[in-house]
Amino acid sequence: MSIAIHCILEVDIAVSARMEGKSLAIAYCSDSMGNDSPPSGDSKIIAVDFGGAKSTPPPSESPDAKTLLSPLTPFISELGSEQWHDATVGLAAVQSILAKIRKGAKVPLEPDLGFGRKEETENDLTEGMRYDLEQLEKILLAAQEASLGFHLAFGV
Repeated sequence: MSIAIHCILEVDIAVSARMEGKSLAIAYCSDSMGNDSPPSGDSKIIAVDFGGAKSTPPPSESPDAKTLLSPLTPFISELGSEQWHDATVGLAAVQSILAKIRKGAKVPLEPDLGFGRKEETENDLTEGMRYDLEQLEKILLAAQEASLGFHLAFGV
């Protein structure tokens, strides 16, 4: 059994691209885990904002905390949710990630992930993720042309 990220369109259309999504799911989870930084000091204080009084974003949303694949996060729907997103916006996010990968960016393979191929290397993961993103780009181009919304979802 393996986990994958799937692209779901508002309406099924004929698209020549097929995204397996396994490498993208592994990379997304590795990328997210690799961004965790331990809190400074021994503080056990948790800041809670009741009612949205503070206007500063949480640390995970600050520009410094962004990971390579964090632009995909707004498009990943929760189980059972059908929140549709503009394909043009998703396409821009995918193309920005692909541009970084083509310039040499990689996702470190997180050994404690708990799923994925044990023999896979960082280069294998990056190459598989690049291929998944290129297929997603083709799917989103077709969705954009058909004026369809989309969302991404984890699946088994």
